[in-house]
Amino acid sequence: MAKFVKFTKLRSSTDSTFWAKFVELKIDKFKLDEKSVNLWGNYSLQSLNENNNNPLVLDFTSFNEDLEILNNNSSVLCFGHMINTNTFEAFRQINPEQFINSMGKDIINNIQDGTVLQNPWKLSLFLVLAYSDLKKYKFYYWVAHPTPLKLPEMYYQESPQSINEEFTARQVEDLCQHFLQLDSRTKSYFTVSISKEGKLSIIDLATGVETINAREKQSQEYSEIYFAFYDPCTTSNPGWPLRNLLCLLCWHCPIYYFSKIIKFISIRGNKAQKSIVFKLKTKEYENYKDIRDALFMSHLVGWESNSNDKLGPTIVNLSDTMDPAKLSDRAINLNLKLMKWRLAPDLDLEKICNLKCLLLGAGTLGCSVARVLLGWGVNNITFVDSSNVSHSNTVRQSLYSHQDAVKHKYKAYAAKDALLNIRPSINAEGVVLHIPMPGHVVGKSMLDSTKQSLEKLEELVENNDVVFLLLDSREARWLPTVLCAAKNKIAINAALGFDSYTVQRHGTRNFTSPASPDLDARNPRGMDLGCYFCNDVTQPGNSQTDRTLDQQCTVSRPGLSQIAAGLAVELLVALLQHSQGIEAEALVGNSRDNISPSDTELVGLLGCIPHTIRGSLWNYDTQLTITHRFTSCTACSVPIIAEYKNRGLSFVLDACNIPNYLEKLSGLEQILKRPDLDELCYALDSISDEDEDDGNDVIP
Repeated sequence: MAKFVKFTKLRSSTDSTFWAKFVELKIDKFKLDEKSVNLWGNYSLQSLNENNNNPLVLDFTSFNEDLEILNNNSSVLCFGHMINTNTFEAFRQINPEQFINSMGKDIINNIQDGTVLQNPWKLSLFLVLAYSDLKKYKFYYWVAHPTPLKLPEMYYQESPQSINEEFTARQVEDLCQHFLQLDSRTKSYFTVSISKEGKLSIIDLATGVETINAREKQSQEYSEIYFAFYDPCTTSNPGWPLRNLLCLLCWHCPIYYFSKIIKFISIRGNKAQKSIVFKLKTKEYENYKDIRDALFMSHLVGWESNSNDKLGPTIVNLSDTMDPAKLSDRAINLNLKLMKWRLAPDLDLEKICNLKCLLLGAGTLGCSVARVLLGWGVNNITFVDSSNVSHSNTVRQSLYSHQDAVKHKYKAYAAKDALLNIRPSINAEGVVLHIPMPGHVVGKSMLDSTKQSLEKLEELVENNDVVFLLLDSREARWLPTVLCAAKNKIAINAALGFDSYTVQRHGTRNFTSPASPDLDARNPRGMDLGCYFCNDVTQPGNSQTDRTLDQQCTVSRPGLSQIAAGLAVELLVALLQHSQGIEAEALVGNSRDNISPSDTELVGLLGCIPHTIRGSLWNYDTQLTITHRFTSCTACSVPIIAEYKNRGLSFVLDACNIPNYLEKLSGLEQILKRPDLDELCYALDSISDEDEDDGNDVIP
């Protein structure tokens, strides 16, 4: 005797954001209204566990009326209704049987009038009965998945089979691919047809029903028809959603339903790759019409069991977890999730949010870079700066307030506090630190503090993934450049003139087997790219000596810092999402015509990755240029890094105190003595177009 079919019940799960959003709507919109509220629930295709059922998830998006936002390739949408009572007593007095029959009657009506044929998500109707204690953040709720009780008895005609046993490899591939391309609302129920030639295609429920009914009239358009349903269950039995699909076939295809073997595909796995085929047949009845009428007149069932495996509501106490900071995090990241769902499915948000960013400089550029990093969801930001907030800073440096200037707060601490006010859960740190600089003499009285500064800076660079060079002078960037090269860290440089800016990523360095850069490469690799100092023909020195205030400051147009900061962060994110990472080849030129279809290694998930971005507000021009690695660079060449690794503090002190020390060490001095220097400089200038301003890089 064939085995009787049993159905695995469904489970649901509510995220804390669901209740937080409901509380907001209850206070501002619903108030004391106890009318039904429309909901969207979703089954995530990414969280399916082989050993557990995939729950129906309700979160803050469940109340969204914009279906375009909800629609994505990584979930299956279901439609439902929610009733929230105003008192706990009213919640307790509701009769569950009457509630499910009253609220769930839509499932019967929608089946009989054919609504679900055009809107299959309504066949997965769910109901939520709830009471919310808004003062104590305690929520009582009970979820039901209504379906008629008197479903005709169904039996297995064959043992359930994997789709790999039922279909060819090509058909399985087509099924998985076509399933993922379906709208999130139509993934719940659809029809799979196999043509006489063996081609698999997905058609909607209405077409599938029409095909079956036509076949009963001797029409043979398709050789095989399978009715498919998304199954969040992982047991050997089909899940609860099959019950309502059977009800639909019973009503719209009664002859087929009561006389034929029906083939079902239980869609399982995040890509439907673990799907199971069930071949079922109803028990033989003398009068199927009476059975069908009894089915649609029967009571509805489908209440979920609670955590104790008993029929009853679930109690959720969110008094500890409904932290406004955590809720803010989820809301802040909504834009990033929408970006991933709708535009860039392969976007690795975890790589971005876990990134540790060190911002050297908390001035105009530092503040702007931090704000853009927040927008990308970066959770770890450390500021390094030794100056205080002044009254001239507050209008240009977006993280500081008038009170910060009145209190003369250190910028590093004020910037950290500002980030915590914007996003309380962020891991922000402020470090007051003076960075040793070439040309700034270190006397005996400063030896201990310089040693401590070097050790702290080394620790910070070591413990972070990326270093932004946003300091207020060129020489202040020298030591961080040396450290980034020695530790092979990602370094992003941004500098400002009056109406021009430069944004650059430093190249990678391999000091075990150094080689000259490939100057003929159309798109140089990361190892051939230069650093901020690779075009210099002299070592960095004290830019503040014998200069008036207007000469000490690079006065910039107010909008320039936001442009440069945005490009610096976008350059970093694009680099992280590139398959080659920091070794990504550099894009030269601004036209897409320069990129051929064969340049697969040049284009990343977010596009191509330049080396240097140069822009001007005078003519609103942007250029993508290349600076090749210079073997005699005073910051990243082999002799410089080797001396730093061998001597540490002594090397830094010599660089600060001895004129031309870095030029001699790097070999630059010998180059400057060459008789063919003019020709050499002309050749170097033709390779790149470094054109720095006379003043500092950022307004102090």
